[in-house]
Amino acid sequence: MARDSGDVARRMMTVARLLKDGIELSFADGARGLIPYSDLPEIGERTALSTLNLPNPYEMVLETTQDETVKIPWDFARHYCDASYRPTVEAMAMRGKHTLGQRIRRLRNAAGLSQDALAREAGIGRVTLVRLEKGEQTPRYKTLGAIARALGVDVSDLLAEPEFLRH
Repeated sequence: MARDSGDVARRMMTVARLLKDGIELSFADGARGLIPYSDLPEIGERTALSTLNLPNPYEMVLETTQDETVKIPWDFARHYCDASYRPTVEAMAMRGKHTLGQRIRRLRNAAGLSQDALAREAGIGRVTLVRLEKGEQTPRYKTLGAIARALGVDVSDLLAEPEFLRH
C-alpha cells in the first residue's frame, strides 16, 4: 500500500536544536514542538548533553557528557509536536488490544476450551484471560507465549489471524 506524502512527512524530523529547556524539533509537515529534558530520563538537563545529531529523518541521536548514546525515534518525538498524535496512537493500540482479544477467544473456542481450562493450561489467572479477551489488558510477551503453547499455535497466530480462522 502506497503512503501519501503527508504520511511520510509526519514521520520525518527535519530540524532539532538544543535549547535551555529542551530540544526544539520540527517535522517535514511543519509540526513543531519542544521535548523537555525532564522527559528524557537518560538526560535530565541540558548540561548532560554534548551533541545532538539527526543521522536520518527518523531518528535523533544524543551524546551525553558521559559518552553515552541516546536514540530518540520519530514516533516518540512526534507527540511533542502534534497534539493529535498521541490520541491517534492510543486509539490504534486500543483497537489492537481488542483484535488480539478476539483472536484469543476465537482460538480458544476453536480448541473447545473454556476460559478456566485455557487459563489453567497457560498458567495464568482466569481474570487475566478475561481481561485479555475483552481487550482491557495488554499482555506481556511471556503471557502470549504461554497462551499460544496452551492453544497449540504460534505466537504469530495470536498477532495475525491464522489461515484456518479466516473467512
